[in-house]
Amino acid sequence: MPSFYLIFLGMYLYYFKSKYYPHFLYSPQVPAARLIGLLLTISGSLLYVRADGWAGGLLLALAASMSAMCMVQLFAVMGKFYFYGIALVIHILLLIQLICHAS
Repeated sequence: MPSFYLIFLGMYLYYFKSKYYPHFLYSPQVPAARLIGLLLTISGSLLYVRADGWAGGLLLALAASMSAMCMVQLFAVMGKFYFYGIALVIHILLLIQLICHAS
């Protein structure tokens, strides 16, 4: 889940700079958002590769990247409630996974 979270955050930072990003959603003023998004996506991909080997990790990273970008785009155009709801769900799932992994 931490690797998917990093990829999801990277895709969000990459998408919010595009012209298709809805104006009613919060857009942080990050000067190098696309570069930071790329670095987060690469780091999430490297976590997948480290956990599952190079072939399985790259396939998982590709699937996670595609699903994260689809989720960001889909929930961004659906409205604030849905977009912030999916962000909350992803944060809760990450927190559960980190708590279960620590114990």
